[in-house]
Amino acid sequence: MNPASPDDPAVDGFFLPQLTQEETAALEWEARAWGGVTLRMPVVRPDLVDRVAARLLENQRSYLADRPVMETVAALGRTADRWSNPDYPLRRQAEQLIPSITGYAPEMVRRGLKEYLKTFRQDRLLRFLAQDFDNPLVLDGFQPSRAGGRTRAYGPRLITQIFAGNVPGVPVWNLVCGLLVKSATLGKSASGEPLFPVLFARSIAEEDPQLAACLAIMHWPRGDTLIEDAAFNHSDAVTATGGSAAIDSIRRRLPSGMPFVPYGHKVSFAVVGREALALNRYADTARLVAFDASHYDQQGCLSPHCVFVERGGAVDPREFTAAVAAEMARFERSKPRARLTLEESAAIERIRSSYEFRSYDDDAVSLFSSDTGTSWTVVYEEAPARFEPSPLNRLLRIHPVDGMDDVERLAAPIRRHLQTVGIACPPQRLAEWADALGRCGADRICAVGQMPAPAPGWHHDGRGNLTALVRWTDLEGAAETALEQYDPEWTIPARQNPNPMGVQQ
Repeated sequence: MNPASPDDPAVDGFFLPQLTQEETAALEWEARAWGGVTLRMPVVRPDLVDRVAARLLENQRSYLADRPVMETVAALGRTADRWSNPDYPLRRQAEQLIPSITGYAPEMVRRGLKEYLKTFRQDRLLRFLAQDFDNPLVLDGFQPSRAGGRTRAYGPRLITQIFAGNVPGVPVWNLVCGLLVKSATLGKSASGEPLFPVLFARSIAEEDPQLAACLAIMHWPRGDTLIEDAAFNHSDAVTATGGSAAIDSIRRRLPSGMPFVPYGHKVSFAVVGREALALNRYADTARLVAFDASHYDQQGCLSPHCVFVERGGAVDPREFTAAVAAEMARFERSKPRARLTLEESAAIERIRSSYEFRSYDDDAVSLFSSDTGTSWTVVYEEAPARFEPSPLNRLLRIHPVDGMDDVERLAAPIRRHLQTVGIACPPQRLAEWADALGRCGADRICAVGQMPAPAPGWHHDGRGNLTALVRWTDLEGAAETALEQYDPEWTIPARQNPNPMGVQQ
């Protein structure tokens, strides 16, 4: 970490349109290196958070609170359209810098961002709203409710959002959710990838400066309680993505009654039915499974930790494992895995050594791995004692099963942490399997090959993305009936005591 001046040629790793040029120039600066990229960032202290939060609240009141939600949808849709252009300068900057920051293969970043940002096109945002609200206009004013009367949804004025950085682009989801419920966001960028949310916020500013004025993104040290407490004190709600320890720490420090939307540790797996092992199908199934396990190196919560393969197909589960391994190797050649820390590499080596030792005298275990390094690993293991989470970074376990009863038994310990299940089965078995996987605790069920890309409006962690942020105000129908006794000038009805509090006249 080195001191820097506002004139430093490093890339700006912050978004603070709430500050004037003079205020920005007066900040203390630092330059921090992520991979081969140097980012220029302000040194964040509680007084800076206080100033920015106060102005975010002003901007939310001026630009967002009374803005029709469909205007926000249209502006965000136009922003997403900008990113669909391969020559858009901010897209080109992201595709150039994010591989260096994260270590992910350039082609994986390019394709990943291209597909992910389609989620925020106008038509998909409309579906997103419709998923959470029968009538999205409840965000603009009181609307008729099924119970009679009227109801309205209010988002927080200001949300502190602590972003994840394991998969590029994910914080955009948080930013968009906040804007759709008319909330300003004070965002903490992630250590793993702090740049993309800044670039996306800049693209909103190009399209709609007033909307972007309701966003601020800074980076501060993880767990800095003085800074975070300042942010929490100004906010009406907090969201956070992280591990269990980080989530618990934040929850303990929130003011009493503060709404908190955590996105904590989750795991996913895949299930392959015997029909998907037909001679004319198994190779495609293996390719799709390998894609799910290799995309962004399993870093997302949507990536499979293991695959349960049903016995009885034309291809034996062990042969299918070999086919998956071959596809993992092919994926590595086109999109190499990101660099690992020594600890991450050592974790994979320990697991490899354990299974290799067992395979010497146990036919129920086989190890498939890259010829050099730890680029990919596929383990075949019959009758595992329990569900074993992967250390990630393209290490996949495959277990044969006799049916969904085995899957339910093995998945039972992770019921509270299960997120996505990818499946490969014929349509006539889908309903039965989906019921069983729902009992296992799955929040999302999709086809293999689609695990990293949820549909717009999916129930993240089993809840509505937008409804998790809002509070409801109900205007009861009986209130209007009761108030009809008053005349238009709101004089006190003659039959009531004109001085009900007994005040001396």
